Amino acid sequence: MAENQAFGYLIVKVSTASGAIPVEKVTVVIQGNDADNQSIFFSRVTNRDGLTEKITLPSPDGALSNAPNPSSRPYSTYNIDVYKEGYYPQHYNNVPIFAGITAVQNARIVPIAEFDAQNPYYTQGQNFDEYENPFL
Repeated sequence: MAENQAFGYLIVKVSTASGAIPVEKVTVVIQGNDADNQSIFFSRVTNRDGLTEKITLPSPDGALSNAPNPSSRPYSTYNIDVYKEGYYPQHYNNVPIFAGITAVQNARIVPIAEFDAQNPYYTQGQNFDEYENPFL
């Protein structure tokens, strides 16, 4: 990827109540998922609007999409973890980032009911693959 390196952008938007209420002070961790970007690691906190700042991430050059090659993709993939005390954690896998494009990943977190604190689901959270995520 280094020879064709470009940059894409990511903003994570965290909300609750089916997207109606933004959630602030949520920890968002972004980590590279490809062999070329596994050392990429960012940690950000959402603002009062439930948004992270725009994060610049390495991505292959968009020109790769003009000449299809089965051995290369015109995007990079990243994994995103979303955590806040009192809410179920969320994990988003294989989120694509294209050169020159700002991607917005919606994360809808669900509060943990007091009686659910011992629920094993709490420690595992929810996992979404890019192709399974109902919010994309």
